[in-house]
Amino acid sequence: MQILTSKRSMLPFISLVLIFALGVTTSMAQQKTKIAGKMTCAVIERKMIDVGDTEGHSVALMEYEGANVSTGKQKFMDAAQVAGMTFGDLVKGNGPHQGYGKISLDGDVVFWESEGKTTTTLSPEGRPITTFEGTLSYIKGTGQFENIQGSGTYNGMYISRTIWTLEWKGEYSIKK
Repeated sequence: MQILTSKRSMLPFISLVLIFALGVTTSMAQQKTKIAGKMTCAVIERKMIDVGDTEGHSVALMEYEGANVSTGKQKFMDAAQVAGMTFGDLVKGNGPHQGYGKISLDGDVVFWESEGKTTTTLSPEGRPITTFEGTLSYIKGTGQFENIQGSGTYNGMYISRTIWTLEWKGEYSIKK
């Protein structure tokens, strides 16, 4: 009878040890690194196709290149090259957009997909002011970023007809 009681009293202890060990392992395996940056990019090619169903409705495809500067506490792809493409379904410069991009530095590459919205308003002088915001998800990495997982947000604006800047922040982990 005493052996049975001892086994019963050990069960809660063993359960706590297992829960603690599992919790530590899970938190170590999924440790996320917070990152942030600012990109400045130039439009390499832009194609606008008028849909024709309503005034100002167009489908847009854009290719861009640029550079990233890391702005977070944890350096991430500082001075890296950026390249990508975005397509949008816009009415008078407003509507959803989706895209794919990559950021590369010293042989390490991170690929992402993004989606968001584009908003165009007119300045008091009648010039278009185009801003955009959205979310991104890391879909692949190479080198030290192989098996990257993570996501983030971004917001930006055109500073000229062909140059835009955006600030982004997010977090990532490397799946073991």
